[in-house]
Amino acid sequence: MQPQPKGEVHWQSAPAPLRRLLSRQYVASVKYLLGVKAAAAANPPADTSLNGFMSIAASQLSLNDDLIARYELSARAVAMTAMGNTARVSELTACEPKTPSDAACLRSFVERFGRLAWRRPLIEEEITSYVALASSAAEKFSDFYTGVELVTSTMLQSPNFLYQVELGTPVSDRTDIRKLTGFEVASRMSFLLHDRTPSAELLDAAANGELDSGDGVRTWVERLLKEPETFTAARNFFAELLGLNELEHAAKDPTLFPQYSAALAASMKEETLHDIDNILWSRNEPVTNILTAPSTFVDEALAQLYATTKPTYEWQQTTLPSEQGRMGILSHASIMTQKSHPTSTSATRRGLFVMERFLCRTMPPPPPGVITQLPPSSAAPTLRDRIAVHQTDPVCSGCHKMADNIGLTFEKLDAIGRWRDRENDAVIDTRGAVEGFGSWKDPAELVTLLSKSEEVTSCLFRQLYRYGTGHVEIAPEWPAIETLLKNWTNAGLSYRALLLELVSSDLFRHVGVSP
Repeated sequence: MQPQPKGEVHWQSAPAPLRRLLSRQYVASVKYLLGVKAAAAANPPADTSLNGFMSIAASQLSLNDDLIARYELSARAVAMTAMGNTARVSELTACEPKTPSDAACLRSFVERFGRLAWRRPLIEEEITSYVALASSAAEKFSDFYTGVELVTSTMLQSPNFLYQVELGTPVSDRTDIRKLTGFEVASRMSFLLHDRTPSAELLDAAANGELDSGDGVRTWVERLLKEPETFTAARNFFAELLGLNELEHAAKDPTLFPQYSAALAASMKEETLHDIDNILWSRNEPVTNILTAPSTFVDEALAQLYATTKPTYEWQQTTLPSEQGRMGILSHASIMTQKSHPTSTSATRRGLFVMERFLCRTMPPPPPGVITQLPPSSAAPTLRDRIAVHQTDPVCSGCHKMADNIGLTFEKLDAIGRWRDRENDAVIDTRGAVEGFGSWKDPAELVTLLSKSEEVTSCLFRQLYRYGTGHVEIAPEWPAIETLLKNWTNAGLSYRALLLELVSSDLFRHVGVSP
């Protein structure tokens, strides 16, 4: 397999560009700040993905006029709805206004709401400006809460809310990195662990210096891991890592796959997440066990698809049929469905998925003029046969050899994950081999090899790092990453340990200096 890049003893974090909140983070933050109804009124722009994750796109793609207008409309709707939550507004104001433009009460709201929304204390100039804005509106309309509503709407449109701002402070003996402030650490760790703005308690911890050291951060990570938001945030990470959100757009030919539906696709997604929940949280097993779990969870529709016993209740755990060579999430219908065509399977899509998601390898796009269409089944009955003909072209064989060898292993699982042993009345061969990695006869043997590979362990760590920081790792970060990989391995490779090691690390708590 591909050797890992070697770094020097000296490590350096990548610079941290402004990173826009994801849509779900925006809504969850509004919910924490202003309540359920206000969150329901939120309507931020949809996210796009880059290099596998929406957080990477959020750090690289800029806003246009349409997106800015969308944020403005959303902020106005949120602020207007929030004013109906009198208990929450009173809690944030922390005083009873004596006049419509009560400056002391308006200042109290600006300071308290601003600190939560912007994830740091406001400076005096910011406070003064917002109090003046609120006072003007309150006096004009003779209504204190009109001023509060305007401040709320305006603050929610500010880059200080819409973006994770990570500037850091100078490090005495280093000019190439900056240490994130306690408030910046609180923000980065909360958006990774809880997918929302940090709580008031976490901001208090930042103010008290509790997040200034790795040990202090570790203590807070252990606390946050016990809260239900961590469970939901982990689901969001794996849904992105595995492309599960793509299932809602996966189309299948209704003549060939009449049982396929949006409801079945939703069941496929939930099965995989349910299985991951069980392995990582209920059982606290190594993350690599998601590749080799002999069982899964099914509802009635999936039990029928897998030809297993009908469950007596929804999401019942069941053993995967061993005669089908199934093992772990890579043989789930969710993966097989989204990595197939509407009418047929795709060895390239399936193999490339394993390469990119679990080995962190990429395959370049085909050169101009290369014919990517495979020969017809009349010329070669199985996909393996058709790919063999296609790979007689040396331009194609170099890049496709690894991806297709991996993808062909799953050929007994059709375009919606049903088991079959023949294609066009020809026996399907699931054997495969990759030089330097090994050989296998079916998906179960392949995923067993993957689960034992240090390259897979490294890739899973790097995927979470990319997801949590919004950038693909750079060469100067490798020395720190390799140290963290050793620590995680020694800690047993659980997801909890992964979060603890990553978030409390110097690498996660520093940013590079832009050239």
